[in-house]
Amino acid sequence: MIVDPAFRNPGLMKVIFAIDDVTGVDLVKTLAPFKLMPASAELFQRSFAHFVSGEEISLACATQLSAIAPDRASSAYLLVQAGEEQKHLDHFRHKLDQFGLGEAKLSKFVAPSFNRFGEAIQRRIDRGDYVGALVGNNVVVEGLAICLLEMGCKDLRANSDEVSKFLDFVLEDELHHVRFGERRLKIWNERGLVRERDVADFYGEMWANVVGVVAEIPDVLDSMSIEPAALLAEAKTFFEARFTAAGLSIAA
Repeated sequence: MIVDPAFRNPGLMKVIFAIDDVTGVDLVKTLAPFKLMPASAELFQRSFAHFVSGEEISLACATQLSAIAPDRASSAYLLVQAGEEQKHLDHFRHKLDQFGLGEAKLSKFVAPSFNRFGEAIQRRIDRGDYVGALVGNNVVVEGLAICLLEMGCKDLRANSDEVSKFLDFVLEDELHHVRFGERRLKIWNERGLVRERDVADFYGEMWANVVGVVAEIPDVLDSMSIEPAALLAEAKTFFEARFTAAGLSIAA
């Protein structure tokens, strides 16, 4: 998607994006075949918009969930997780600033179904449903991020050491967050705090949003060399493995 030398030279990208805005000439698209830029300025922004939105969802959830979690250990970890999500978000925002792309513009690029992730999780938090909120964030949202990072971003990793290191750092954090979610679900389930039917119903809602997101961003996925059907299959397998490990029999 994004390759050298442009990504290592934020000033260059900032100038090129500015030329596009002023002249209407899609210089970004012209340079893309030479592997100097993403396929288009809009595609670049759409890709980053979803990374930023995902981090915002996870940050809000972890912060609020820490206040309603049923045990001190969970609350403490969720606060740590919130700090890690903030680090990721700060890095993405820093890159956007370097490229001269205002964060305020990003909302128009986010797939509608992606926004519904956060809305669905927030409803669970508002009603005090810490189990549902954990499933929504630490299994589905974080799990989808893992699938995207592991399946996509090949050009990013191959052509920029800086980005590769950052993505590996984010991936490791996300893996920890999902492992935490899986283990807490298992512990809460053993304590009788989990109603499997409720989890299944909410997972069904979240899965519908996953399917919606994948259908709404085929160009973004193509830029990451990801086949939509393959992503859905990978995500479904990943989610269901987490539920199985937690002692729950749940499938989309």
